[in-house]
Amino acid sequence: MIAAVGVDNPGILDALERHRDVHFRRVASRRVTSEKSALKFIDEVGFCTGFTAGMGVPCLREAIAGTREPIMPEHIQHDYAIGMTWRIKDALPQRRAVYYGKAIARRPSFIARGMLGAFLKVRIEPGGYRKLYERGGLSHCGKLVMDALSKRGAAETRVLKLSSGYAQPSRRAVFDRAMAELQEKFLALKVDERADPFSYVWDTMEHRWPDAIAEARTLTRMQAAYVIVAKYFETAAFGIERAIARILGIDPALVEGAARRLEREGTIARGVRIDGHPGAISLLSGFAP
Repeated sequence: MIAAVGVDNPGILDALERHRDVHFRRVASRRVTSEKSALKFIDEVGFCTGFTAGMGVPCLREAIAGTREPIMPEHIQHDYAIGMTWRIKDALPQRRAVYYGKAIARRPSFIARGMLGAFLKVRIEPGGYRKLYERGGLSHCGKLVMDALSKRGAAETRVLKLSSGYAQPSRRAVFDRAMAELQEKFLALKVDERADPFSYVWDTMEHRWPDAIAEARTLTRMQAAYVIVAKYFETAAFGIERAIARILGIDPALVEGAARRLEREGTIARGVRIDGHPGAISLLSGFAP
């Protein structure tokens, strides 16, 4: 347990949000304006959501709009930031410039190549998907989809539905949950889209990102968690550790261990209570009282 330090200074929260404005590019002067600047942004922040702002992590749509939490319009096809995010989520992952999948807060997200090995280390269960299934950590549909991808290689959604026995309309919800599960566990990912007829193409992480998997094997789980949590505080400046663990999909004990190390190094202060914010937070030491 850490002792909470009370601070009656709500101005600190404004300063922390201004830090996020700059690093999340929520200001017009720093907004993302092209595919090239989007890649630079993702590399700088390490990871971000694609479309969903307000999660406590950077968001590409927000960075393109250049403002805090832009309203989701009724007709999204006419929204410039959404349209540009949509194009980038296809273009950059197709050339393996970034990873894209439901990785952060179970939302479509980007992970920089330099951070992917660390995420794989803390999120992929040892022993492969079959061992995970035997331990009850993977759904039956998810296991059947992985069987098909491992045997066939990259495959369209309709092929995976047929191969797994989930092609009936009544089983669509189960299949969709399985595909989200495989993305969350970094087992499978979307690698392409086909236009006629429209369909996603999926592959396994082992086929698509063997270099990142090899890098993950060189890290301990604690080292990987430290890399991710350090990057979180560098960009987001503050947060509640258990919420950070939930959003990033990391074991809370690993987040706490990384935060303790950052505290020892003088990077962050922990257990700070600020008037106007619920619960004790950890924050960059430069903002601490």
